[in-house]
Amino acid sequence: MKRFVVCGLLPVSLSVLVFVCGAGARGRANVLKQRERSTVSLELELTKKNANGLQRLVSLLTGVNAYATGFFVGDRLVLTAYHAVSGELDSSKKLALGFGRDDELEARAFVGGCQARILGVDKDADLALLEICSARQTETPTFQLNVSKDEKLLLIARPRGDKIISYGTFSGAYNFRGLEYWSAKLSARDGFSGSPVYNEHGELVGVFSGYDWSQKLAVISPGDRAQKLVAQYAGTSGP
Repeated sequence: MKRFVVCGLLPVSLSVLVFVCGAGARGRANVLKQRERSTVSLELELTKKNANGLQRLVSLLTGVNAYATGFFVGDRLVLTAYHAVSGELDSSKKLALGFGRDDELEARAFVGGCQARILGVDKDADLALLEICSARQTETPTFQLNVSKDEKLLLIARPRGDKIISYGTFSGAYNFRGLEYWSAKLSARDGFSGSPVYNEHGELVGVFSGYDWSQKLAVISPGDRAQKLVAQYAGTSGP
């Protein structure tokens, strides 16, 4: 027989249980609100490497032509997906942006109109740590390094400045180009690259890297790789 707890209209004798359920819901809401504040929109200017004069002029007039997401992991430190800020996009993304399939691209990332500086990368894990111009009062994330099958997760994205929250569950390990990532049943769309993925307690599980449409799975860079990259540069941002 299945057992479950309903948080709502319960007898007075279960008032303690009602209080616990309510406190748990409020706690999760507070955690979510804190994590939302740490998420930022990245404006990207993607241009062709070694472009001629006319191509550079067109790029200058075009300006921002793509978006991604990042999130604060320290004072002026923002973590995101490496491919988004390096220009190393797959061929379908290049074509969608008006570039050739074989074009080599370079990227500039901006937060609030100010260009970000890449401090460090973990290319194999598709992670990049940026230093941005302005600070924000946020908590340094705690990391969940071991995740269980079907554990509840949430992703917070901010493409074009629009806040989008996607709820889902953890699926398991995912092999990508011989490297181990994680996978989750989460919905995704353009601009989600670099989004933080949390558990119900607000601990960082990983960073959204891409989407496998054939298996309908989100591909996530594991939290331990993110933790190592952040640890290398914590406290190194300028005044």
